[in-house]
Amino acid sequence: MKIFYSFLALLMVGSFGSIDAQENCVFEYDPSQTSLEWTAFKFTEKTGVKGKFDSIRVVGKTKDKSKFGVAEKIRFQIDSSSVNSANPDRDAKIKKFFFGSVKGNQKLMGNFSEMTVGETGTAKLNLQFGKSKTSVPVNFVWKENTVEVTGTVDVASLGLAQGLGKLNAECNDLHKGADGVSKLWPTVDVKVVSTLKKTCK
Repeated sequence: MKIFYSFLALLMVGSFGSIDAQENCVFEYDPSQTSLEWTAFKFTEKTGVKGKFDSIRVVGKTKDKSKFGVAEKIRFQIDSSSVNSANPDRDAKIKKFFFGSVKGNQKLMGNFSEMTVGETGTAKLNLQFGKSKTSVPVNFVWKENTVEVTGTVDVASLGLAQGLGKLNAECNDLHKGADGVSKLWPTVDVKVVSTLKKTCK
C-alpha cells in the first residue's frame, strides 16, 4: 500500500511540475517566422494573382505568457513599397498607381482585437492607410505555436478605390478575361502565418 501512495505522490508532483512549467513559459513574436500573403483578383471569372509584402515591422510589446496575448498586443506597420508579386513591372505599377493614389504616409498600419481564446476562432483586423480606417473580420487557426489568420479586405474601405481604377486603366488589356471585359476586383484575400518563439524556464 505504501508503494501505491508513493507512486501516486510522484504522479501528483509530476503533474503540478508540468503546470508550473507551462505557467513559466513566455511567447514572443518572431519576424523571421512571419509572412503576409495576399491574393488579388482579375478578369470577370475572378482569377487570383498572389503576392506578399517583404517589409513588416512590429512595434509595441511582443512578449506575453499567453500566445493569444502576443497576438492581441502587437501593432504592425507594412511598407507598401515592399509589395512583391514576383513581377517587377507589375509591382512598380501597383506602387505608383494603386498605393500612390493616396498621398502621405505609405505605411499600412494595423492590429488585432476581439480575438477569441481558443485554438480556432475569430478576431477583428483593424487597418489604417492614410486617413482611412477599417475593421475586417478574420478567422484564425492555431497549430501549437503557429497561427494562420485569413480574411478579405475591401480596398475601397482604405481609400484605394481611385487607385484601383487607375491601376486597372493602366493595365487595361492585361485585365481582360475570356469575355473581353477588363476587370480588377476590389476585394483582396489576405493570409498571415506566424510561428511564435516559446521559452520556458
